[in-house]
Amino acid sequence: MIEALGREHDGAPSGMTLHEEPERSLVEVWGEVDLAVRQNAGPLCQAVTERALPVVIDAGRVSFVDSAGMSILVRIARDAEAGGYPVELRNAPWMLRELMTITGVDRLLPFGEDDAQPEQS
Repeated sequence: MIEALGREHDGAPSGMTLHEEPERSLVEVWGEVDLAVRQNAGPLCQAVTERALPVVIDAGRVSFVDSAGMSILVRIARDAEAGGYPVELRNAPWMLRELMTITGVDRLLPFGEDDAQPEQS
């Protein structure tokens, strides 16, 4: 398991974890995904690329993402495209879905097919 940890925000941790499953790479993302996470994400992204297996990014526990956080997701998606393996985003909160749709990143990093469209709260 490889982690890219960020800072705590209001006592809540943030970061990413790579779970190296036999058939896929599962990247779990949580908390506020920002520059603090991005600064530590290099080894995690490299490990995902070296595995060259389908990637699932689970964003179900993301509370905030900024442009630095989005750049991590874009890097994983571009590396997957270059390596010829699929990648999808699951459980994305509405604000992340909205940001990805507005910026066009959803064309590079598609939402999981069986992912229900969450409502804005």
